[in-house]
Amino acid sequence: MNERAVLRRLKDGDTGALSEIIAFYTPYLYTIAANIMSPQLPPEDIEEAVSDTFVQLWTHRAELVPGKLKPWLAAVVRNRAKDALRAARLAEPLDDDLLEIAAPDNMEKAVLYAELTEITREAVDSLGEPDSEIFKRHYFLYQKTDEIAAVLDMNAATVRTKLRRGRERLREYFTERGYRCADPNL
Repeated sequence: MNERAVLRRLKDGDTGALSEIIAFYTPYLYTIAANIMSPQLPPEDIEEAVSDTFVQLWTHRAELVPGKLKPWLAAVVRNRAKDALRAARLAEPLDDDLLEIAAPDNMEKAVLYAELTEITREAVDSLGEPDSEIFKRHYFLYQKTDEIAAVLDMNAATVRTKLRRGRERLREYFTERGYRCADPNL
């Protein structure tokens, strides 16, 4: 697909160009949305996030820059997927199910994943309240710090500080128990 030509046609209001982009990028966007939304939300919600992305593409077609279409689409679908996940989870209480890690078919790996799930649950719970809730809302429900601050009646800067300190405490928690953190941000 010649992105520059398709974007020029799209900017001119050519719905055929939109159809080409939809056909080309739907599998890519569906994968991104599914990685964020599955298994918590049904396939219909994933499809809706992808469809909403293409609606945004049409709405913002005049602003698009050649060479930037793929990352723009990816960012939009990620935001749509996270918004849908947040909306679905806001009505649910925060519980330990947030920390479940899907176990693989291999029994040995399944045991390791179960152990990892338990140690993760213990680590997050060790933060205490409200830090534990802040951490779950941010990293498992994809809530932004401003949203968390509003829900918990805190300053957004306080939420960011608690997240930073929480990451440091979790790194220490895992290190003390012999786990190595691959993520340098944790």
